[in-house]
Formats: sequence, C-alpha cells, structure tokens
Amino acid sequence: MSRWPHDDPASLAAFYGDPAKDEPGRQLVPVIPPFQMYYEGQPVKQIQFHRKAAGALKAALEEIWEHYGRDQAKLDALRISHYSGAYNHRLIRGSADRWSNHAYGAAIDLDAEHNGFNTGHGTMPQPVIDAFKRQGALWGGDYRGRTDPMHFEFCSREPIARPLALVGDVQADGDSDGQGDPDVDQAPQGSPPGPSPSATGFFSRARNWIVGAASGVGFGGLGALTDWQIAVALFAFIFLSVVCTVTFVICFFGAEPVRVWVRKHVA
Repeated sequence: MSRWPHDDPASLAAFYGDPAKDEPGRQLVPVIPPFQMYYEGQPVKQIQFHRKAAGALKAALEEIWEHYGRDQAKLDALRISHYSGAYNHRLIRGSADRWSNHAYGAAIDLDAEHNGFNTGHGTMPQPVIDAFKRQGALWGGDYRGRTDPMHFEFCSREPIARPLALVGDVQADGDSDGQGDPDVDQAPQGSPPGPSPSATGFFSRARNWIVGAASGVGFGGLGALTDWQIAVALFAFIFLSVVCTVTFVICFFGAEPVRVWVRKHVA
C-alpha cells in the first residue's frame, strides 16, 4: 500500500487537509534544499511544503545532490536547480471545482522552461525521476496521453476499494504549477508568473515540440539536448533535406533541364 493518499479530492483532503478551508496552507514547513536552487534566476532559500511530505521532498533532493557528487555546476548545467513552484492555492487549470495538488502543498515543479506541458518526457534526468519515485512520488512524465514532465506529486494512483467513478478520478490533465509561490519566502516579492510553454522563446517551444514528438516514437534521448543544440540539429536537418531534394531532382531530370527551369521560373 502506498504511503501517500489516492489522487482523488476526498483522499487528498482527508490526508493533507481541505484547501477550501486553507488547511494545507496552515501545515506548511520550510524545506531547505541541500544545493542552491533558483527561481527565475533568484536564489531560493527554502521551499514551503506540507509537513507530511516535507521529509520525502528533502530526501529526494538529498539523493539527487549525492548522486551528482555534490557538484553544483553539474546540477546547474542539467537545470535541476531551476525551481518552478510548489505550494500554490489554486484549482487545476480548466477546472471549476478541482483543487490542484499544488494547493495541498504536495507537488513541486522543476525546470518548467524545458519540461513544458505535453512535451513527452521533456529533459528531466532519469536520476531525478528515480530519486522522487523512491520516495513514492508520481512523475508527470508518466501521465498517459498528455504529459507534464516538470511535475512531481506525493499522491498515489493505486487501485482503491471505491466506486469505479472515483478510482478513475485522477489529475491526468497536467497539474504543473509554472508559477511561483507568491505567499512564501522563496518567491521574490512582485515576481511575475514563472515560465509556461506558451511564454518561452521560439527555440524553447520548437525544442519542446521536437522532443515531445521524438519521445512519442521512442527517441526520448533528444531530451538531453539543450535549446541551441536542438536549433543546430533542426537547421542541419533542413539544410540536408534541401540538399538531398535538389540532388534528387538533378539526378532524376538531368542538370540541363533543371538549369533551364530555374532560369525560366526563378532567375
């Protein structure tokens, strides 16, 4: 049996408290990361998390820190240190009555810029995923259909002895935060909302689309590439496609007919 509540409103509220009454918000405790984390480039001193899940979050972060040899530069290069939000008293986006797992103080997002909603497995390193899963957390990259690879949540989707309608009542629509925690210490006062897939630059959006498409056909390894590497690969692919197309046309029709056609229609 999982140590975490089933991912349905009744189980979550019974375990973490009712967000409508701000019960989770009164049970938050600070989790101090073992390595330096950043929110929109600003250092994060602590992460406010539900007291029942704070120890598990701390343990996952400690395992990540140890796995990478306590090397801050390596964590920065992999963007593991890019914090994108935890506690946030809000509903699931698009829902009129369903609370986000962030509202229970039981979910955290990492590197939202490169792990946007519906981007396959994104770029989340496997050791990070494994560290959270060892604490019983669910990873948004495992969602069926639309994925949310930035997102980790301390709840369960194991079958429970409840009516079938409730067993299937899970947050499979992507529960990522993508915003800061405006009421806690680590979010700078007056900070604008954090990055979301629609707010990133062109190459980040193109990168997320390419990685998501590649993950869907078994090429999840592209997620390890950075934005500029994806851009170089994309331009190289386009260039090679043009060269191959031109070469094929010349070989098929002959150089002289192609030259005549170009002079007539292009020159």
